[in-house]
Amino acid sequence: MRQFWDRFPIKVSMVLLFLGISFLSMILMGFFSHLNYSNTVKKDFHTVTDEAAKRLHYHIEFYFEQLSKTTKTVVKEELIQRWFEDGGSISAYDAENIEGMLRRYVALNYNEIAGIFLMSTDKRVLAMRSYSSEVESYLSEPWYNVPIAGQRFLIPTHTIKYPQQNGLSVISILNPVYSSTTLGQIGYIVMDLSLSEIEETFERSKLGQSGQFMMLSQDDTIVYHRVKEWRGHKITDTPLGKEIEIPVEGRVSIQSVDGKNMLISTSSSKVLGWRVVALVPFDEMASGLYSARNSTIIAFGLIAILVMFLVPIVSNLFVKPVLHLRQNMNRVFQGDYNTRAEFRDGKNEFQILNHSFNKMVEQLDEQIHTISELKLQEVHMRLRQKEAYIQALQNQINPHLLYNSLDVIKSIGYINNDELVVSMATNLADVYRYTAKFSDHEVTLREELTILEKYLEITHIRFPKKFQSRITVNPKFYGCLLVKLTAQPLMENAVKYVVEPRAGDAAILVSAYDDKGDLVIEIADNGPGIPESKLDELRQGLHDISRNVNDHKFIQTESLGIRNVHTRLFLQYGEGYGLTLSSFPDRGTVISIRIPLKYKVG
Repeated sequence: MRQFWDRFPIKVSMVLLFLGISFLSMILMGFFSHLNYSNTVKKDFHTVTDEAAKRLHYHIEFYFEQLSKTTKTVVKEELIQRWFEDGGSISAYDAENIEGMLRRYVALNYNEIAGIFLMSTDKRVLAMRSYSSEVESYLSEPWYNVPIAGQRFLIPTHTIKYPQQNGLSVISILNPVYSSTTLGQIGYIVMDLSLSEIEETFERSKLGQSGQFMMLSQDDTIVYHRVKEWRGHKITDTPLGKEIEIPVEGRVSIQSVDGKNMLISTSSSKVLGWRVVALVPFDEMASGLYSARNSTIIAFGLIAILVMFLVPIVSNLFVKPVLHLRQNMNRVFQGDYNTRAEFRDGKNEFQILNHSFNKMVEQLDEQIHTISELKLQEVHMRLRQKEAYIQALQNQINPHLLYNSLDVIKSIGYINNDELVVSMATNLADVYRYTAKFSDHEVTLREELTILEKYLEITHIRFPKKFQSRITVNPKFYGCLLVKLTAQPLMENAVKYVVEPRAGDAAILVSAYDDKGDLVIEIADNGPGIPESKLDELRQGLHDISRNVNDHKFIQTESLGIRNVHTRLFLQYGEGYGLTLSSFPDRGTVISIRIPLKYKVG
């Protein structure tokens, strides 16, 4: 991102950034406005549609209730009561009179009644008009198989199949009929109602310019929809069911219907159990939202114009100080360390930057002089190092005289058949040759233990009767690498402070084991142990070495003892490696060497 902006001048970058920030601000403002306004539109829509749906429910419920009340007078007629209770005692003449009563009821009350029927508990049916094949005509009607349950039934929109009215869409209402003598239910009076009254009710209730209502039964059968072909069908069996999902009551959803965003809500009738679903195009309810959106676009256009004209002018306040500082930096680059940026006291960031630049140039000038002096000192130091190296080479010649002398002693011992002299001279020569060899910073544990055995043989020759030693190291560790002269100086300390003071009446044990990926080598003796004060001093010394390992003066020592070995191990392997001291009064001392368990490659 930084590389992208580095391609443009500051003025262009500032214009683009201000435009981007303004555009982002407008987008965020538009998003939150749209979100908030959409929620407001949903609330308003729910309020309006809920009130309209309640009015529709009330009107339809009242309509059905009035229908039910008006039938009570008819079913109390003596002739009708006799038909329900004993249909066999009714003559054809009486049956015609009952049909006439039903026709007069329809004529005087509700013209939208397509058919009215009496249905007894034993499934006898009497209609206001006699039809041929009467029983067969009614068997397929949905109300014929309604059980006698002592309550009113509403059967949602379906198509009539009996003669004269065949193919008409109706709603069936079944009102229970009770005996005037026993007060028990003796049947139903059934009315098939055309949808004319419901159509008028829904057409009077409009939602905006193109909003619409529809009514669904409890089983999602379409009771009413402006598309007549969909009435009486499950909503899932119509194209509408594939486009919308009816929301739960009390919620409003926005869904796409025929390519338009529609607001959809639903309201249920507590009496009928049917639902009124309202659908209104979102655009009709959100005219204010589009006005706000247009206002936002106009505002962004005005802001963009102001940014393009004003930002280049304002940016000069920032660009000029940067160019001034750039000129001074070029002078410093060319070697002029006396140049200084213009500085005025204040809280302006550019003035603070100029002050820092001046300080930097001053320090840079001082550091250049300091570096020159240090380089001169380094030259003198290298000369002294070369002189010391030459002296070390000269000193390296001296051990050859010792090796040659030991070889002469070994030859004399061999001539005189003195095996102790031969063994002593041989082991001593090997030990000195091993310690004097400058190469091989790291050696295998096998090599280190070999020299250790030779050194112990020399000690056994010195104290042949009382001194005891044992090296018990698993051969699998022989290939492990460690710093040269790690164990031998520690063994030398043990001989010096334990074996010699006791005239050889002592024992030394060397062992090793692996611990969590490390190798621990232990050198144990049975001496008097280290006094507590001395032990604390030694431990503190090892701790100080680990903490101040980078201080050359601190770690410099001529000793090859405990401090020297610990320093070399810590420098080679890092934190957590080196020596650990454990001492037990009158029982002895254990020195633990911890190194990484790594093996020589090849």
